[in-house]
Amino acid sequence: DLLDEHVDIEGKRVAVLGLAFKPGTDDIRYTRAIPIIEGLKRRGADVVGYDPVATENMRAEFPDIAYADSAADALADAHAAMVVTDWDEFAALDGAFDQMADPVVIDGRRIIERRDGLTYEGLTW
Repeated sequence: DLLDEHVDIEGKRVAVLGLAFKPGTDDIRYTRAIPIIEGLKRRGADVVGYDPVATENMRAEFPDIAYADSAADALADAHAAMVVTDWDEFAALDGAFDQMADPVVIDGRRIIERRDGLTYEGLTW
């Protein structure tokens, strides 16, 4: 719902960064990414996911969404990004957000630095 305040995602690319329930694992049990992806799909978003190690496990759960080879690839031309898992590499993505069509970031782990040029909402699940 927070995302809906900033962008109409129907038919638009939305990056989901972090698919595992915590960094350092490929375990997707209890991950917040599952209900987020389900909600994005219900709203008609074109979902692209990225995780350093959990992609294949999530692909078994959601074979119908796109998966990127890197976080930067997931962000390219995206209209929004949802940060779900606090992988260290996500904190270093600053310039990659400039490649987004609309730099709207909903940060569920508060690891992204708020800055000019980003529409940023930080929360902790």
